[in-house]
Amino acid sequence: PRAACRREIAEELGLQVEVGRLLSVDWAPHPNAGDKLLFIFDGGRLTAEQLAGITFSDNELSEFRFVQLDKLDEMTIPRLARRLRATFQTHASGAGTAYLEEGVLA
Repeated sequence: PRAACRREIAEELGLQVEVGRLLSVDWAPHPNAGDKLLFIFDGGRLTAEQLAGITFSDNELSEFRFVQLDKLDEMTIPRLARRLRATFQTHASGAGTAYLEEGVLA
């Protein structure tokens, strides 16, 4: 999963970054797509130079932005908003890696 994260960052954003520790694992069952395990890793802080160098080479993305936690529901689907919020809260508390089920701390 860490290598896949590194590869996706390079493919989606054109960046080479050091992927840090695992922040959360989310068990996400889906009636049509089957069960999935989703991982969120610490990507560190981007420099101004890295931010300026972001490119979208495969047409999956058209923009990026930083969003406050209270705006996640406006920006993404509910299950992703839950996952991001729970991961952030666990990380901010210093509690270690979050284990989630459908985006909820288990």
